[in-house]
Amino acid sequence: MEFEHAYHPTGIGSLPHKDEQDAFRLILENFPSVPYWPQLPNTSFLEGMVVQYSEGFPSLKWDQRGQKVWIDTSQDFDREVVKFYQWLEEGNLEPFRITETFSRGLRILDALSLSKTRQQVSYVKGQVVGPITFGLSLTDPEQKPIFYDPTLRDILVKHLSAKARWMEKRFNEFLPGTKTIIFFDEPSLSSFGSAFSSLNREDVVLSLNECFSAVKGLRGVHCCGNTDWGLLLETNLDILSFDAFGYLDTLSLYPEKVKTFLERGGILAWGIVPTREEDLVKENAETLVDRFRRGNETLQKKGIDRALLRRAILTPSCGTASLSVPLSERACQLTADVSRRLRESELLK
Repeated sequence: MEFEHAYHPTGIGSLPHKDEQDAFRLILENFPSVPYWPQLPNTSFLEGMVVQYSEGFPSLKWDQRGQKVWIDTSQDFDREVVKFYQWLEEGNLEPFRITETFSRGLRILDALSLSKTRQQVSYVKGQVVGPITFGLSLTDPEQKPIFYDPTLRDILVKHLSAKARWMEKRFNEFLPGTKTIIFFDEPSLSSFGSAFSSLNREDVVLSLNECFSAVKGLRGVHCCGNTDWGLLLETNLDILSFDAFGYLDTLSLYPEKVKTFLERGGILAWGIVPTREEDLVKENAETLVDRFRRGNETLQKKGIDRALLRRAILTPSCGTASLSVPLSERACQLTADVSRRLRESELLK
């Protein structure tokens, strides 16, 4: 599937707002062509990136007061696993739904389905925590991350794949015919290849590709740190979402793989607007447009055709829940402004 709108903006996921209606207004004002449903972790522990997608996982235990979740395989695990695989075999997605208790942000679909708003929507974006981040964050009774257990890894990959399928189905119910984008958020991949990580390359690739295969629309990965970009570019993703403000130089170390990815129809989502407070207060739309153009020039000098780079999405470099509401709104507004300036400059050529 082609991304048909060069330089259009969208968001990554989280916002700091406690009133979802304020968050919805911010999204609709700044990202009308590619809106997304916001994660609102400041409203509830249940909206944290990992916890939000844990609903329905076999033998899941959670302590809202202690703000922790874990997997307890010592009680009724086998029975719950049998039921889990039965749901998958039946194609029953209802047990994998994301309820409003865990996501008030999904109510934005009501606003998006209104005729006036819907006319502006070209794509609708959602996000699911990626299998590596989910699997390294949840632990078994021995405090071992469940990603390293082959049985639990298979379950978690299928669990997140079903969440993504449910999300696309939900989008289609509210916005029939609208194209979809699903990002799998993988901050934990920043540690891949370091001395602190024992992740196996094959396990990472297979887990990501199985999640991608569940998505009918465009499927992407967002990683807000440095990682082995070559690994991600070898998977079956359509969109690579990266912190272009902080890590363009590291991505440019993989010119052949970036070129191959783009030539097969891949899309770069440039996180050109910083989400660190000290950087965000210093930048403006003009400096960020200049930074984006310099980044394009860097990749062009490495043999990547400008026409391929034009097929791009613009975003903040990461979610903005850690920022104050005013700074989060500044990041969104800057993203929209940079997008507008780049699209206007294209029309003048």
